[in-house]
Amino acid sequence: MDHFKLTAAVQQHRADMHARHRRIALLTRQLREAEADRDRAVERFVSLGEVHEAARHETGLRAIGRELGVTHRAVTGMVERARSRTLHPAADAPLIPVLTAEQARAYVESGALGNLARVQVAFNPADIVLESGLDPSVFPDLGDHDVPNMLLHGDDGAVVGVEECLSGYGGTGPSNTVRLLKDLGFAEDLARQVYPHRYIELAPDGVIRASAESLHGVGGGLALSPGGRHFVVRVREDMARVVADWTAEVMAEPTKYPWAAGTRRARVYLTRDAAAPLQEPYRAWRGNATFSVIIEQGRLQLWAAAYLPFQFSDILSTEQVQILDAADMRPADVEPRTWLDRFIPARRERPAFLTISEDGQDLTHIPDGDAH
Repeated sequence: MDHFKLTAAVQQHRADMHARHRRIALLTRQLREAEADRDRAVERFVSLGEVHEAARHETGLRAIGRELGVTHRAVTGMVERARSRTLHPAADAPLIPVLTAEQARAYVESGALGNLARVQVAFNPADIVLESGLDPSVFPDLGDHDVPNMLLHGDDGAVVGVEECLSGYGGTGPSNTVRLLKDLGFAEDLARQVYPHRYIELAPDGVIRASAESLHGVGGGLALSPGGRHFVVRVREDMARVVADWTAEVMAEPTKYPWAAGTRRARVYLTRDAAAPLQEPYRAWRGNATFSVIIEQGRLQLWAAAYLPFQFSDILSTEQVQILDAADMRPADVEPRTWLDRFIPARRERPAFLTISEDGQDLTHIPDGDAH
């Protein structure tokens, strides 16, 4: 096989691999949504029996378990999940399809998108998430390297993502973008504006806005939690800066980002055992970080892999204090060594973690597996 045929074969197999991976991601999300619907239906059935005594025989946990072929403990779990789940308007929002450039061209030409109103292209996928105006849960494979760098918006609100189309440099990704834009009817000189801009929005008749640099410096990658109820940013390096960026660019803009609106809270773990539910599986290229600080606002959580105190007499490590400072969560006029007295005045032993918030409440979204 000659070089050109081999290159074409590699590209085809890569596209095929990505398409199947995204299909699995979509099916996984759909299964999670179906399980949530099932949990809600079971909870409503149980609630009926709680209100109407005549129906209690049929709505008991064991009776439901027999009907569904599961244990009564499993039914209890369904009810508890349904009652604790935080519902939000985006829960029923459809996932946006993510297509190859060729598939996107055919999709638009078929009329499925409606009239093409605008196009967003970025070098940094965070710019797409934060400037799209969409709830992050609509992206089928949410993550720092999986959000599409290009979105096509129809005039009726429909959105399509396009993979392997980028902007901001002279390379294959932007060239793919230029080729697709020309196929969609954009003038060549307009399409070529993607090369010098790290972020650009285009309408068929001109540039809406463009920036030579990325609009957002946030890093860490936004991921959907296993339960699908909130978003987690895992911060492993340059933690104070990354947390400060998320605080200033997202948490300080609740109107623009309603999914990150709410009371800001922090949980700071004091021992490795207490933080165990937050530990990642080992990966050769990154080790296995233990996250010890969680900053929460709305449905957004920042997990920072700050080192734990070296000495038992130390309440918090320097890194943990720096992260609280970056999130504007360090209590005023309270020295770190007195925080146990400030937040747990009646303590008898060292707690597993400290909770810091104006309303005195713990996190809304407790990490999976955390028994505390």
